[in-house]
Amino acid sequence: MTEAQMMATGYVFFVLLIAGEAVVSVVRKDNRYRLGEAAVNVGHGMVFQVWDSFTKALVLLPFLALAPYAPVQLPVDAVWGWVIGLLAYDFCSYWAHRHHHEIALLWGIHSAHHAAEDFNFAAALRQALFQNLFKWAWKLPLALFMPFEMLVGLVVFDYLYQFVQHTQYVPKLGPIEWVMNTPSHHRVHHGRNEKYLDKNYGGILIIWDRLFGTFQVEEEEADFGITRPLHSLNPVWANVAVWAELAEATQRAKGWDKLWVWLKGPADTARLAPGMPPARPSAPIENDSLAPGVALYTIANLGVATAALGWLMFEGEGWPLIARIALGGWVVLTTLCLGARIERKPWVGVVDGVRAGTGALAFAWFVHPAVGLVPLALLAYVELAGRRAPAPAVA
Repeated sequence: MTEAQMMATGYVFFVLLIAGEAVVSVVRKDNRYRLGEAAVNVGHGMVFQVWDSFTKALVLLPFLALAPYAPVQLPVDAVWGWVIGLLAYDFCSYWAHRHHHEIALLWGIHSAHHAAEDFNFAAALRQALFQNLFKWAWKLPLALFMPFEMLVGLVVFDYLYQFVQHTQYVPKLGPIEWVMNTPSHHRVHHGRNEKYLDKNYGGILIIWDRLFGTFQVEEEEADFGITRPLHSLNPVWANVAVWAELAEATQRAKGWDKLWVWLKGPADTARLAPGMPPARPSAPIENDSLAPGVALYTIANLGVATAALGWLMFEGEGWPLIARIALGGWVVLTTLCLGARIERKPWVGVVDGVRAGTGALAFAWFVHPAVGLVPLALLAYVELAGRRAPAPAVA
């Protein structure tokens, strides 16, 4: 099974956990799941997986290029080899994660993950689109002693382990929290409370935060999100919004500060670029006003797009490049249209019509004529049932 197929299998597990947690939230009426944000969080994961399927080779090439010069190799058939490998991998991950918070250029990549204001399993899928652009540099030294198959195994385990950290339903776990990262520690990391900012970078282990002074115990309920909220449900814009702000800051800064705007911490931007507009208050788009038709349309299209993505991940490696690009692009366009439907964007009707039409033709041709009717039926339903829905509240 390839890594892509392992991740696709993991997504089935993720979807089941998300559905179960959402049911718990609805039963408890605790408002920890809102359809719009949950849909876009899942959409982020889809967009990332599509992008990653085309760019992963670029990320792995430096590791594979250096690996032949490794002076030693950890044994993959010995437990101690995996223990050392995990410690080394998690140490590198800690510093990569920390630097993506402390350098504005890198924060522009990572901030998309933190922009989720509902902290739940769905938020775990909110992967930053460009996160592999630089992170390979922190992992490159591992090639000097870690076999490639060990790296792949640790990457998959790390992804699965960190997914289950994104929940509010798991309490503190006692002594295990001295060593392991837990949901309690990770809630702190995602909080924008003053005392929680830039804390608990650990991925699998929390020991690095304790050693390097970035640990914070969970003491009060976290206010989730980023200090400059996006106020958008667009899963592509979320990945470039901070860079757009940095570009504006560059125009306002003078001299060498134009460079430092990108290389200093995000908290230094206002000082380096006087006159930057203050952050708008946090008031995320609400979903209480969504018509039932729009809600059903969102859920149904997520199901179709998820199935299409799974098809791409399981079978796509043997397809022609143009077919992979076409299906991947259709999945991405689906996520954009779902967010735009909820936000009532004026362009969504035309774009969504094109998306549904091309999807119908492709599914009818490659799968079955009856399946081709699904995107068109969903589009017709939402146009009939959702047009009279009031617009959602936007800050």
